[in-house]
Amino acid sequence: LLLFLQEHQNSILGNTMQTVIALLNNMVANKSTNMMLLFEEGLAHHICNLLIETVALYLEADDKSSTKTANALLLSLLDILHCMLMYTANIVRQALQAQKSGTGGDTQAAEDLLLINKPLTDLISLLIQLLPTEDTEIFESASQCLSLLVQLYGGNSQESMSPENMDSFAEVLKSKKDTRQLKLLLRIIKRLVS
Repeated sequence: LLLFLQEHQNSILGNTMQTVIALLNNMVANKSTNMMLLFEEGLAHHICNLLIETVALYLEADDKSSTKTANALLLSLLDILHCMLMYTANIVRQALQAQKSGTGGDTQAAEDLLLINKPLTDLISLLIQLLPTEDTEIFESASQCLSLLVQLYGGNSQESMSPENMDSFAEVLKSKKDTRQLKLLLRIIKRLVS
């Protein structure tokens, strides 16, 4: 499946690619999937590449049909990213809890997982650029993924605080009225700064 993604990356809006991404989405959402195997096969790298291309298409789409296709594809990819980050966060949380309680826990597995998924930090700026979108679903997905990414990796990238990204934060902070959304955005900014 991942090999197929790599081979067909140029036709990202094609029906075949959409089907493969939908299959991958179902796989990562399934609790019985061996996520470590997918991570070892380079899932983070493939998802980064696909998201970079899809976000570019989404932001540049001008006709209704390509906007709709890019929108659906983007939501699927953000779902996949969210599942990957939730899986990673749970493994890290379990390792930290085991360490605190003195039961030993497998911190090496958590460290390996953080390392293998480190390429996902390249998506921080991309997700920030998606925040001002008028599409509520995309905002929700992007902000949740961004929140998990900064919880796991912090603001270790100077690019995160670029003037362009700060403009995106300013724009979205001015436009949002929901207190829960505003608190999430402020927590993200706090983690990026610290």
